[in-house]
Amino acid sequence: MYKITSAYDGQAPHWEQTYENEFGAWENFFLFTDCGLANEYRTVNISTPTGKMYTKIFYRNGEVKVIA
Repeated sequence: MYKITSAYDGQAPHWEQTYENEFGAWENFFLFTDCGLANEYRTVNISTPTGKMYTKIFYRNGEVKVIA
C-alpha cells in the first residue's frame, strides 16, 4: 500500500490517505503544489510498499525542495 501524509511546520500530519493503486497515489502526491495553511513550510510524504519515502517541502517563500 502507498501512503501520503501532509504536515505543517514540523507538526504531526494533519492529513493522510492510503492507496492500493500506485497510479492514484502518485497522481495525488503531485496534486500538492504549495505550502497550504503552513506558517513556514509544508511537508508532503509518499511511502511506497518497499519502504522507500519521497518528500516534497513547500516553503512560504515559494521554494520547493524534493527529497528522494
